[in-house]
Amino acid sequence: MRLHFSEISPHGSRFELRGIEGLEEQQDFRLSGPVAAVCTLRRKDEDKVELRGSLRTSLVLVCDRCLGEYNFAVETTMQVLLETRPDESLGLQELECGSGDLDSVLLDEPVVDLDDLLRQQLYLSLPVKNLCTEQCRGLCPGCGADLNQTACSCGADENRSPFAVLKQLQTTRKKE
Repeated sequence: MRLHFSEISPHGSRFELRGIEGLEEQQDFRLSGPVAAVCTLRRKDEDKVELRGSLRTSLVLVCDRCLGEYNFAVETTMQVLLETRPDESLGLQELECGSGDLDSVLLDEPVVDLDDLLRQQLYLSLPVKNLCTEQCRGLCPGCGADLNQTACSCGADENRSPFAVLKQLQTTRKKE
């Protein structure tokens, strides 16, 4: 959904979305529940619009350690200032970045693309490292067994450890 700044009320325009365009093509996750977004857009002046809202959905992510799928609930709130600036002020504004600029999005044209903003907020709510549990033991580097489900007896941990050479060196020094 694209809205021009002039279509947004200074008193606020409320939108409830039940889907975000473009999420089906994402390869980082899969939707496992409905998407619910509630947004309020308020025009502050001719070149500034404030977005406040919340986003809620459920995703299926792949664990970085064991490659198993797990559910991840997303419940996030957002507050973003969208603004356009004249071209001559861009050079000066890029030199300084204050705390207020961290929640600001600079737009090329006075148009709000709600689907794009919600997609960005969804990505910002994803974990940095996808782990099914904090105690996930991952896969055996030798045989590929899931160490969360079975015990591995291939001995790959001892032989493939980067410190195995040091252990051999230590035992030869003790013999001398």
